[in-house]
Amino acid sequence: MNLAEAVAKRTKDLLFEKNKTQYRLIKETCLDRTTIQTILKGKTKDVRLSTVFLVAQSFGMTLGEFLNSPYFNETNIDI
Repeated sequence: MNLAEAVAKRTKDLLFEKNKTQYRLIKETCLDRTTIQTILKGKTKDVRLSTVFLVAQSFGMTLGEFLNSPYFNETNIDI
């Protein structure tokens, strides 16, 4: 999987775990609806670090905590 797909999977997992809707994520991050939907569908090639930072903050996490997932292990990411 590529990095954008890993971000999408991690975000979807956290949405489920925290019982949060996409709508709430959009409101808390102040990101455009299309941006969030594109990320979650894995349709983007690259995700900005600033976007990942906002997503992590909306879950009450640091960027490091967000990235601390098996999805981001170097053996799982195709670059």
